[in-house]
Amino acid sequence: KYSFKHTRSRCTAPLWLLECTVEKPPQKTLRIPRGSLGQACQERNSLGRTLPPSKGKRSLRVLDQTNVVLSLDERDVLELDEKLAELLFPITNCEERYALLCNKSRLERARDIDCGSKVHVQLRSGDAPLPGVVRFKGSLLPDRALSGVWFGVELLEEGRGQGFTEGSYQGRQLFRCEDECGVFVALDKLELWDDEEEELGELEVDHVTLVEEEMDFHPLEINSRVLVQTREGPERGTIIFCDLLPGNESLGYYVGVDMDNPIGDWDGVIDGKLLCNFASLEHTRLVPICDIMPEYSMQDQRLQMHSFTPRGSSSDKCSSGQSKPKSKGTCGSRSKSEFYYTLNGSSFDHPVQAKSKNTWYIDEAFGGYLSEVVHENTPPRTENDGLDVMVGKKKGIQGHYNSCYLDSTLFCLFSFSSVLDTVLLRPKSKTDVEYYRETQELLRTEIVNPLRIHGYVCATKVMKLRRILEKVEAASGFTSEEKDPEEFLNILFHHILRVDPLLKLRSAGQKVQDCYFYQIFMDKKDKVGVPTSQQLIEWSFINSDLKFAEAPSCLIIQMPRFGKDFKMFNKIFPSLELDITDLLEDTPRECRICGGLALYECRECYEDGDITAGKIKQFCEKCNTQVHLHLRRKAHRHGKLSVPKELQEGVWRQGSFPRQRMELFAVLCIETSHYVAFVKYGHQDSAWLFFDSMADRDGGQNGFNIPQVSPCPEVGAYLKMTPEELHALDPKSIQGQARRLLCDAYMCMYQSPTMSLYK
Repeated sequence: KYSFKHTRSRCTAPLWLLECTVEKPPQKTLRIPRGSLGQACQERNSLGRTLPPSKGKRSLRVLDQTNVVLSLDERDVLELDEKLAELLFPITNCEERYALLCNKSRLERARDIDCGSKVHVQLRSGDAPLPGVVRFKGSLLPDRALSGVWFGVELLEEGRGQGFTEGSYQGRQLFRCEDECGVFVALDKLELWDDEEEELGELEVDHVTLVEEEMDFHPLEINSRVLVQTREGPERGTIIFCDLLPGNESLGYYVGVDMDNPIGDWDGVIDGKLLCNFASLEHTRLVPICDIMPEYSMQDQRLQMHSFTPRGSSSDKCSSGQSKPKSKGTCGSRSKSEFYYTLNGSSFDHPVQAKSKNTWYIDEAFGGYLSEVVHENTPPRTENDGLDVMVGKKKGIQGHYNSCYLDSTLFCLFSFSSVLDTVLLRPKSKTDVEYYRETQELLRTEIVNPLRIHGYVCATKVMKLRRILEKVEAASGFTSEEKDPEEFLNILFHHILRVDPLLKLRSAGQKVQDCYFYQIFMDKKDKVGVPTSQQLIEWSFINSDLKFAEAPSCLIIQMPRFGKDFKMFNKIFPSLELDITDLLEDTPRECRICGGLALYECRECYEDGDITAGKIKQFCEKCNTQVHLHLRRKAHRHGKLSVPKELQEGVWRQGSFPRQRMELFAVLCIETSHYVAFVKYGHQDSAWLFFDSMADRDGGQNGFNIPQVSPCPEVGAYLKMTPEELHALDPKSIQGQARRLLCDAYMCMYQSPTMSLYK
């Protein structure tokens, strides 16, 4: 495990730690995986005074977990230098971080990677690495105390179009490249590119000419004719602007070109400032100087094509030797170190130019995988109608580059449930963020409506949403990294759409707390084989002394587990119906003994097996007195329930009490960092569908994921079993996809059939 030795407020000497388990009473046991990073800090007592360090111990703030400070044995901790820790910190998987540190030769080679380095990028495990060149190295969030060293890479050749950025991160332009051709990755995703295969000895070169700077080459000047590299290949045009961009001088010189063909994209304005009076959106393009070269007239009227240098900033040390223009409005000639290659007496095209049309750009290459925009509000289709629309290959939401957490969450929430449809329809208010309407329209017309009416949403739509998520100051990595569903929900619901909190909770009579989902915290119960979600939420509420201040219309419960890798229970039974009556405050409840109106609740009676074992205990006044006369219960501290007087004197004093129940409509599951979804599409017990956004692949490493939605009626049979019967089952014997539902549940989602009409 890695950490930093702390001297006053500055991190100086990082540390590293082996795997360990720490008892942290009175809470729970924490498993600290090897490869975790931590920061050394001073121990303090309850009064805030500094304590001397314990012999043989290190006090560490664990950076990979929120608000965790532990005292650890020194034998578990090794020091690292600060620069190495900065490089390792962005690697989110502790095991991968540990493996890289142990591989000394690979680590030393990786530490040589800098701006301008040619690299291979491992975007997805199992796929072949893609070629690229490093355009940025540094912190993505410089205002944070520790954000680590990230690498901005422009993907080349077959990698073009498989990225997720044009070089910007949260509104900051860190480098420039074509849209969908850039990525930000950690060190473990990079390998230096071996240039041996590109050496001249492997080419049948008849003639090589070294171009000296003194040779009479036409400089790039205003009104000079040039060739511009575009997606379609080289295009001709005339220079009308050449200068540094205000506020982005570090990106190097940019050239405005009046194109012969109407393929423009620039109106002459940058950040509200007019830089060029002659620009037009129809014909003018603004490109880096590295993408420009002179157009030469040849006697044989053939165009002598030279290799285009991959674009980059002036700090990238482009291999073409990009030079500063001699004066404003002109560009210097090429470097004397540039080579031109002539093969068999004819011109040689750069590999990127060899194709007349590049097919790997994301908006083009998705081709038949693109989905429609549907403006008409569409309610979910259920039963057989929904089955006909949704089931099959190329159905659901298409996954792309670590998006499964988001694909599966959206599918759970919106495919067959309308409980959150008000989120899609609320008008914008004065307090909403500027991109509120853009986000809501994207979610409604390009994701939810097409999913419901056509049963399919392509990855380009989801990537739009991922880019919007990154606009939030508190968010990072949503276009590239593996994230958790709760991170996504918090950013989308709280920071962007400002959704009214789904849950209102009160602890021990304190102020109401708002949240969007409920994380179950509890100590492991070794005697329990297969708990139900009903039991889990009751245990958690009892232990935390919680109550719902309002009956929720939608309840998302996060199952108890420590991270993605450790599960507290091998199987969890997702209750088809969740009874929350006894979890509500100010609600008439039934006495556990006589069935009358309950006036008291006793948390300490919960585990008592003599009185309806495993149930929340509430009693009328008479039964409460009787129960607590027993010697074993005399010391119990029972609380008085808040029941209006009219109820105490009314018909409910003896009689039936209404129950508040919620229905299970989806279960989000995770296995080895991959999220999938189970959704109920109808009333029958067997009406279950399984969704995987990356079920199959089309085209290998340069292809795309194929999502799939499949019926899984076997789930209904297992959910009819008792928890005891499920406990006796070997997980390997569970048929079909049901094993994943029972063994890998991450979130269970419930809706109120009555409240959803009003909220």
